[in-house]
Amino acid sequence: MDVHPTTSAGEVEEGKTFSLHDQASGDIDIAATYANQLSGDNAYTRKEWVRLRWKLDLRLVPLLWFNVTLGAMDKVTTATAALYGFRQDTDLTGDRYSWVGSAFYFGYLFWCLPSGSLLQRFPIAKLMFVVQLLWGLILIGTGFANNFPTLIALRVLLGALEAPIVPGNFLVLGMWYTRREQPIRTGLMYTGLSVCFTGPIGWGIGFLAGEHQWRAMFWITGAMTIVWACVIGLLLPDNPVKAKFVTERQKAIVIDRLRADQTGVENKTFKKEQMIEALLDPKTWLMFLFNIWISIPNGGLTNFAPLVIKGLGYTSQRSTLLTMPTGIIQTLSSYLCNGGVFLCAKYLPTRHCRSAWVAAGILIGLISAVFLYTLPLDNYNGRLAALYMSYFYLGPYIVALGISTANTAGHTKKVTTNALIFIAYCVSNIIGPQFFKANQAPLYPLGMGAILGSYVLSLITIAAYAAYCANENRRREKVDGDKGGRVHADTDFRDLTDKQNVHFRYVW
Repeated sequence: MDVHPTTSAGEVEEGKTFSLHDQASGDIDIAATYANQLSGDNAYTRKEWVRLRWKLDLRLVPLLWFNVTLGAMDKVTTATAALYGFRQDTDLTGDRYSWVGSAFYFGYLFWCLPSGSLLQRFPIAKLMFVVQLLWGLILIGTGFANNFPTLIALRVLLGALEAPIVPGNFLVLGMWYTRREQPIRTGLMYTGLSVCFTGPIGWGIGFLAGEHQWRAMFWITGAMTIVWACVIGLLLPDNPVKAKFVTERQKAIVIDRLRADQTGVENKTFKKEQMIEALLDPKTWLMFLFNIWISIPNGGLTNFAPLVIKGLGYTSQRSTLLTMPTGIIQTLSSYLCNGGVFLCAKYLPTRHCRSAWVAAGILIGLISAVFLYTLPLDNYNGRLAALYMSYFYLGPYIVALGISTANTAGHTKKVTTNALIFIAYCVSNIIGPQFFKANQAPLYPLGMGAILGSYVLSLITIAAYAAYCANENRRREKVDGDKGGRVHADTDFRDLTDKQNVHFRYVW
């Protein structure tokens, strides 16, 4: 593998601006026009950056958080609806309900690669506005469904429309924050707090009169999604260069902070060679496998947890409220794992700790899965507690997404890698519900065994990923002639991939 930059350090002098030919040819990042504007007397202070970072956090993090939360809420509306006659009214006999859960991810799977292309071709915020508007309409339509084929079609469409959201969120994070700053914001963005909406809404519709209360679940969440689409269209910027809520100097500060990461900001030119590199990169496939294993608990539990809890003897309304602790555990997992990564990056900057936090989170979920699988079937309280703690998979999953984002450079390679990772997520979530057989309700021992096995495989795979990155970093240290410099004018905004750029270092 050739890791030398395609442009040598002698070809571009420090502080030299990029040519109009370079910009027109698509060889450089959009941020290149803001490079080298803050040297000498025009330099910024740390205080100025901290003040700007707070401004970014207050604008971007809440928007990205509700993007993720809304998607998590909308895709599991069927789980709450199932408590109120949804399966009976729509003829979901046998394992049909499992297939309704899986259908969402068939749509997501089908549209992962096309959505990656759309994220590169179109402005991110505007694309999110359009797809969220459409998915709100699909949800409202689901509230009028009466049969299995209609539900399958609507769920496939819903999955396709959600496909650009989370990859788009990670692209936005990478445009505004350095690799050291991303983990804590990823943790804040990616929580399990969707249950704090689905729980109260599900509890509330239990008071509605009539026989088809479940329909209101889709109508309410669909209306919320349409309103939120308008908020995203108004407030989320497409990228730092086009953002209107920051000044020109603040744009230059943001871009200067990103230089050392060598990941770039955005380049709208599709590069076939970067896509091929992503497909041939061992890191891509190790992370692909990791996301297959770690998302199996998500696929099963998000669709069946309310039914498992109801099977312990609780009413439908009480079951909706008892699902809320699952979101608290997911959020706690996210905050602990991502917060741990952030603190390690701050106080132990020379150490690589991300994979260790992934492994720690997996171990907690693994121990919980062991209890869930082995506790006596009549130990309802113990099984409920183990069910809650089995949701600890979210923290490791999010940290791993952040690792992949931080370790991928070149815009086409980024969107290709993101698409492949979310294909793995879809495959896993299609597989997950199939382990929960209707004839094993309400305790689903096969499903619980699948969760246990997925945690073991996740541990093995993340260890292999960390070993690969560590070995590659050691090799690059031997061949990099400028390993200590912060600014590398030959590579900073050339839209090089991590393999092409000798100055790039992997985090693990």
